[in-house]
Amino acid sequence: MMSERIRLMYFSDAHALGGAEEYLYLLMEGLDRWRFDIQFACTDEKALEPLIARLRSLGITVRAVTERGFAVTDRASRHNITMFWRFFRSHRVDIVHFNLPHPFACRIPILAARLAGVPALVTTNHLPTLSPQAYTWKGRLLLHLAGRCLDMTIVESEINRRLALDHLHLDPAKTRTIYHGIDLSRFDRAFDQMVLRREFDLGSEAVIIGTVGRLTAQKAHDVFLQAAARIKRRSRRARFIIVGDGELREQLEQQARHLGLSGEVRFTGYRRDVPSLLSLFDVFVLSSRFEGLPLSILEAMAARKPVIATCVDGVPEAVVDGETGWLVPPDDAEALADRILALIENPQRARAMGAAGRHRVESLFRKERMVAQTEQLYAQLVERSGRRVDRFSLRRAIAGR
Repeated sequence: MMSERIRLMYFSDAHALGGAEEYLYLLMEGLDRWRFDIQFACTDEKALEPLIARLRSLGITVRAVTERGFAVTDRASRHNITMFWRFFRSHRVDIVHFNLPHPFACRIPILAARLAGVPALVTTNHLPTLSPQAYTWKGRLLLHLAGRCLDMTIVESEINRRLALDHLHLDPAKTRTIYHGIDLSRFDRAFDQMVLRREFDLGSEAVIIGTVGRLTAQKAHDVFLQAAARIKRRSRRARFIIVGDGELREQLEQQARHLGLSGEVRFTGYRRDVPSLLSLFDVFVLSSRFEGLPLSILEAMAARKPVIATCVDGVPEAVVDGETGWLVPPDDAEALADRILALIENPQRARAMGAAGRHRVESLFRKERMVAQTEQLYAQLVERSGRRVDRFSLRRAIAGR
């Protein structure tokens, strides 16, 4: 007889959408609903509205953490441990899985969940590359206490696991690598490129160099634009697409104008149709100054695009230098431009790198693999807490389905 479903809550205190939130969606979409009763909780419904709409379409219950009926938006509310304690006491679950776009996220909710008696606490730390030494001593203390409350921390690459152990002093036995997964079926459709080219006023002969990511200092779009200016001087057909939104958009648009790129650069804003946009690209570029394991790189590889990226943190675990693309130093616009030009001048090499990237994603970064390994982890944590789980399902997860 099958046991009762595992009650699982995902929790986010994010105030913007990015790859970390897409990770949440892919997990919740892929989990076995016969085994898991899933809900999602957040502190900022408005900022995460597109994600919430997608989750509700899957039939997932969404809960907003509120204080006396009002959203948690100000700093004082976000640090109100009593409010979070009451929330977790009111919504009894077996596991809370906290999603951390950066290491300092969810510290107070983690402490509150442990005090409220939640049996198992898990985090996915998407950016363990940031050292807490730049934080105040109070912030570091809270971070340390929250870390002590966790039953498991998931990171998305072995490089990032080493950095997490180094920076956050986590217990190695409670730190596990599970690679980010991609839904490959989203990239196997035939997209009408001429429709997209007309939408962005791109000629049929244009060579498209693109990037996807939030418009923040981390992603170094300023360096991407500097490289674009160099490329323009050598390739009249080159056009550039920046997919994403963020606080630096106005500043970056101004930089593009200053560099004389107004006719060559397209800012698309936030888009849900990333697979179709990637189909336009001849080369995908990521110019980040630091990263975890970027979803955008995996998506580009799934779309069979060669990747030129900065050699930072977990990126080399995805991009094999010289095989699926090239790696360059961060903040080096000249090196970035040289590698982009080398690929657009050799389309055969670019296609070969794109094919190799797709093969690598199929081998290591499939959504099904990520989901199965995460289900296995959940089942193990619930068993340790003393609750019976469906052992047939556990064996299936361990076998990778």
